[in-house]
Amino acid sequence: MRYARAALIPLLLSCLLLLAARLIAQPPTSLRPKIFVIGLSKTGTSSIGDALALLRYKRLGWKDIRSRHLVHTWANGDFRALINQTRYFDAFEDLPWPFMYQQMAEMYPDAKFVLSLRRDERVWLESMRRHVGRGSWQAYGYFYGATEVDGHEEVVVQSYRNHTENVRAYFRERPERYAELVIDDGDKNWEVLCRMADCAGGRVPSIPFPKSNTAAHWQQGSVVGNLHVLWGWFVTRVEEMSAESYYKGGWAVVNGSLDACSELYYKAMIATAEPLAFK
Repeated sequence: MRYARAALIPLLLSCLLLLAARLIAQPPTSLRPKIFVIGLSKTGTSSIGDALALLRYKRLGWKDIRSRHLVHTWANGDFRALINQTRYFDAFEDLPWPFMYQQMAEMYPDAKFVLSLRRDERVWLESMRRHVGRGSWQAYGYFYGATEVDGHEEVVVQSYRNHTENVRAYFRERPERYAELVIDDGDKNWEVLCRMADCAGGRVPSIPFPKSNTAAHWQQGSVVGNLHVLWGWFVTRVEEMSAESYYKGGWAVVNGSLDACSELYYKAMIATAEPLAFK
C-alpha cells in the first residue's frame, strides 16, 4: 500500500501541472490568416520568421524544447500537438512545419505558404554541413535521410530537391496561396513576403530584411562555445531518451508526467509570447 501511495504522487503532480497549464494561456480571440514558412533548415527560415514578427505576426519559430517535442510527435504520426499550436499563433517556421504543408493547407483554407530556398544548392549543402556538424541529432535522419552530411552529401542534397519538387507540385493548382523566396536576395524578399503577408498600408518596409542565425551568430569564444555544445548535447540526449520512452514503451507514470510537463511548458511559452512591434 505504501508503494501504491508513493506511485500516485507523480500522477497527482502531473494532474496539478496540467490544470495549472490550462489556466496559464487561452487561444487568442482573433488571429490573422496564417502563414507557413515551409523551407528546410538553412534556407533563411529564422530570417523570414523575424520579418513576420516585425510585421506583428504572432510567430512560432524554433523553441528548443518545444520544437524538439513537436518533431518527435510528427515523426511518430501524432499531429495533435502541432495542430494545437496553430490555435495560438499565426506564423510558423522551422522543423517540422515544412512537412505539414498539406495538412495545414486543408485545415486552413485562407493560409499562405512561403517556400524558402537558396540560390545555389551547393551553398545550402555547406551550410547544412556546418549546422549538422554542431551536434548529432536523431531527427536529422527523418528530414534529410542522414544524421550527418559528411559521406552522405548526395542523400542530403536529394532531400532538398525532393522537398522543393513536392511543394511545387502541390501548390501548382494553388498559386494564389504560394510564393517562393530566395533568402540570398536580401531586401528584395520584402516584396515577395508582402505578397503573402499583411504589410502595413500595403507598403514594402524600408528597413533591411532580417539576416538571422548565420554562421557568424555561432562564432563565440571557446568557453561559451563549449558550454553551448555541452548544453546542446545534454538537451538532445534527454529529448531522445524521453521520446524513446514515450513512443516505445516506458512507465505510464513517467509518460503521464512528460505529457503534463510538456503541456505546462507549451502554455507558459504561449503566455509570454508577444509579437515584436514594427516601427
